[in-house]
Amino acid sequence: MSEENVETTSTPPGTAVCEAKILFRQLKPFPVIDENNNFKIETEHFLESSNQIIDAIACFGKLFSPIVRDMRQNVQKITAKYKQNETLFKYLEDLILKDKDGNDNPFDIVTDGLMWLKRAFEMMEQFFRNLLEDETRSEQVKSHLKKAYEECLLPYHGFLAQKAYQLLQLYLPSRSSLLGTSDSNMDNLKALEEFLVPFRANLKHLNDFYTQHDLHRDYKA
Repeated sequence: MSEENVETTSTPPGTAVCEAKILFRQLKPFPVIDENNNFKIETEHFLESSNQIIDAIACFGKLFSPIVRDMRQNVQKITAKYKQNETLFKYLEDLILKDKDGNDNPFDIVTDGLMWLKRAFEMMEQFFRNLLEDETRSEQVKSHLKKAYEECLLPYHGFLAQKAYQLLQLYLPSRSSLLGTSDSNMDNLKALEEFLVPFRANLKHLNDFYTQHDLHRDYKA
């Protein structure tokens, strides 16, 4: 999905124009994890949803390009591995465990890439959840990203990375710019709320999986 598709949508005559940069109804939700897929995450579906939410985050502005680039690179690492054997790697957990089996370094580039992608997604999920839970509906959203960053990424960042994120917080779009004006954004807020449910479930599942297989690493970037 291109950035243009994220930012614009056709609107029937007579309806209010949604000015949101991100239209969550257009994003593909993250996969449901249940008995139909052996309680695992379908790799292709996960990658498609990941690319779409990254496209959406790209709407934050050019200063966010380094973050977007890092997330895209981590998705590309997983995609490249998946393309080697789409049947064997149908599920994300199997893709990671097959990397671990017979590998002198079980924590390889793909496992590392998914770990950092997960952490970035955790920050964004927390940021969007903070927006939803903000009863003041303040146009300034810097505090919401700051809180999400401190909870999800700060423990893994060195001095330079921390300074870079502090700078980014100064250039966040306003709440209305991201989600739409108060008169036109109710459906977008509802779509965001619905989008976050499977998004959060996928992240929790991956956290539990990394804990179960001792794959977490706490080195600083």
